Amino acid sequence: MNKLKKALNNNKITFGTWIQIPHPSIVEIIAHNCCNKLDWICVDMEHGVIDIESMANLIRTIEKFDITPVVRVPKNDYIWIHRVLDAGAKGIIIPMIKTEEEAINAVSESLYPPEGIRSFGYSRANIYGSNFEEYIKEFNNEISIILQIEHIKAVENLEFILEIPHIDATFVGPLDLAGSLGKINEKNKNLVNEKLNYYLSESNKIGIPTGYHIIKPSKLLIEDIKAQGYKMIAIGIDVVFLSQKCNEIFG
Repeated sequence: MNKLKKALNNNKITFGTWIQIPHPSIVEIIAHNCCNKLDWICVDMEHGVIDIESMANLIRTIEKFDITPVVRVPKNDYIWIHRVLDAGAKGIIIPMIKTEEEAINAVSESLYPPEGIRSFGYSRANIYGSNFEEYIKEFNNEISIILQIEHIKAVENLEFILEIPHIDATFVGPLDLAGSLGKINEKNKNLVNEKLNYYLSESNKIGIPTGYHIIKPSKLLIEDIKAQGYKMIAIGIDVVFLSQKCNEIFG
């Protein structure tokens, strides 16, 4: 069982980070300097400029550091889900889930029959067919399926979404949630916090681990997010690490 799935199943806190720059050197630099403190690294194909081939190379690099490779797909679509899993992702984050039906579709496309409807094929994940039988036998017990709750409709349907089997965690998107409630400003900050608190309490009640991305991390913020009960915590993003250091030196 991969490191991320094992931790989530045991309700343990995991730490990861986000990659948007499509070069293996970025992973090497981050993984080396984080001194084995990362459980997972997410390759962002929703908002980054990362293509399929670059994504596979990033997964290869992440694996070298005994870190779980996670990929956020651009959308809840079977073609993206299948290709990312075929490339060797051990965790998949599926964005903008709003309804129970969308969640069922995401989970179903992520799993082989009989639990799901993922299609079979030779790929990098099964060493191009050399490990095909073993891979498809073990895969459903290995993959971490994480759904993003980032719209008011998702919050309204949260109870139904969280009851779907095989969801390992969800990841909240505060900015998109705020956007779905109107403008991102101080006026609806209290409303957003109210929805986030509901998301946390409902998830804890049902027993599904929650995730949060600290875009601009600090030790204080990390401790605060831990104290709130989040279990899958993303610390920073490669482009922000780079810009923060530039501002620190030249700002």
